[in-house]
Amino acid sequence: MSSTKQSLFHRFLSFYFRLLCILAVDLVVTLINGRVLSLTSMYEKPVVTLIGMGVILLLFFFLFSIIDRLTKIVLKITVEMGNLLVFRKTAIFLILCGILYGIYMVYYHTWFGAWPKIQLI
Repeated sequence: MSSTKQSLFHRFLSFYFRLLCILAVDLVVTLINGRVLSLTSMYEKPVVTLIGMGVILLLFFFLFSIIDRLTKIVLKITVEMGNLLVFRKTAIFLILCGILYGIYMVYYHTWFGAWPKIQLI
């Protein structure tokens, strides 16, 4: 019974890390799109479109080939760090929430050009 829970827990962690990787890849693509669009001042729009398409294809080709390996590595590190702490699952969830919050902050900055204002109660 314990191995089933652990297996389910590992599946959940793997799924969560894949979601984080997808968000991180989209964030990188958003940043690259901004850089590519800034090339319109130097090049014609059709050329900029081709450059952007090429960059995105290369990026996705390499990122999709390593996303599964990255997920396994981060999962292993997180579980090992969680094993060192008293409340293992709680620590792992806090780490995951911290990573998600970091991605949220970078998305906000990328989209709105400023860091979010955080107000404590």
